[in-house]
Amino acid sequence: MTFIRYKKFGKQEYAYEVKAIWDAEKKKPVQKTRYLGVVKDKAKNIFEKRLLNKQEKVILDFGDSFAVNNCLKETGFIAFIKEIFKEKSESLLALLSYKLCHGSAMTYANKWLDGNYAKILYKNANISSQRISDLFKEFGDENLQRKFFKEYISNYNPSKSGIIIDVTSLPNQIHVPLSAWGLHGEEIDKQIRFLLVVDKDTHLPLFFRILPGNIVDVSALEKTLEELKKYDIKNNFVCLDAGFFSENNIKDFYEREIDFLTRLPSSRIIYKQLIEEEIPKIESAKNIVKYGKRGLFIKQKEIELFGNKAYAHVVLDPQRKGRETSRLILETIDEKDLHDEKELDYSLMKRGVMILVSSSEISKEEVVKIYYLRQTAENLFGFSKDDLGILPLRVHSEEALRGFLFIQFLTLIAFIQLRNKLENEFTVEEALLILRNLKCKIYDDEGIVSELTKPQKDISEKFNILMPKRVGI
Repeated sequence: MTFIRYKKFGKQEYAYEVKAIWDAEKKKPVQKTRYLGVVKDKAKNIFEKRLLNKQEKVILDFGDSFAVNNCLKETGFIAFIKEIFKEKSESLLALLSYKLCHGSAMTYANKWLDGNYAKILYKNANISSQRISDLFKEFGDENLQRKFFKEYISNYNPSKSGIIIDVTSLPNQIHVPLSAWGLHGEEIDKQIRFLLVVDKDTHLPLFFRILPGNIVDVSALEKTLEELKKYDIKNNFVCLDAGFFSENNIKDFYEREIDFLTRLPSSRIIYKQLIEEEIPKIESAKNIVKYGKRGLFIKQKEIELFGNKAYAHVVLDPQRKGRETSRLILETIDEKDLHDEKELDYSLMKRGVMILVSSSEISKEEVVKIYYLRQTAENLFGFSKDDLGILPLRVHSEEALRGFLFIQFLTLIAFIQLRNKLENEFTVEEALLILRNLKCKIYDDEGIVSELTKPQKDISEKFNILMPKRVGI
């Protein structure tokens, strides 16, 4: 089947012949496109291929920002941004594109824009250093953020199947009340806490909170659930880490009739009881479960948790047990007589073990898979720190800090939308780096896009993008 597809760039409309063929290698239908030219008369199918007898003005990086813009258009995110942020939207979209495509310090954003096709996509953007500082303060406005979350959650939380909550520490040296001394790993640092809420099914970030660095995870949970309720996030399932485990929080889940899955902290008395009762008999054929490429032993047991019926899932990872046991032996072998024998036996027993607790029954085959959905939140935090330049924080007012982290949050949303399209065949970073090498020569009235390489074609197909031969300016 052959048809003509029209694309409008700037003031010009271009025509492409699209032919559907069967790709024997990929064993699926694919589309081949051929550039027909500038549309002169659509009704009569009259097109004009212009000769390249014009003076070249500049060459811009093209493929990365063009792909980001088109993907976010398709998801409706760009239209949503423009509706919410009005005249600030183009500057915001330019910043999001910069953070996704380049990810360096905000100081260099304007220099990047000057050499990228994004300056044509977002002609009204102003991301000079001074303007970025002003944008941080403007986007830090609480009323603006409330308006955003109200509209965003109603549009992008369709599944209502459950949420994942996690918190990370952001060490910094900024002088605002939110920055306080707190425990970060094994060290005490001046920090803020960044709490992220992620949709269980779509993996999209839904909401975030900024907490003082000395606020522990358990005390933040109740307030977070109350705020989510205000935004109509009706939780029927919450997956969270051991840092949120407390008697008050667990009882609160039961009172609200919210199902939960969390890891049991090793400091709890019931943890030691389950280790001593279940581990000696866990390595049995009836307890074998496959998780990805790993083999696990999982033993389940009904328990009482602060006066409520709950379920314990004792998980033994044989590979992890081997590594941890070997390490413990090497650490204690020369000082064996200095250790209490019962305590050493207990330490050996709990090597490679994780205990999960849930409010309702979950099958052995599903429980670890559901819990490790938490990695979605952790991976997003990792993306923020490693690829978006979130650390170190250099903003110097609470309002600017809130605006900076709000922009990070928006970039995470865009990142997940791109990642979902790539379906694990490329990372977002890899795809955008490859597409950055697709250049565009700018002339007086249009841009001429260079030929696509095979990887660039593959990525464009994944993104469902038709890369043009010519673009308007």
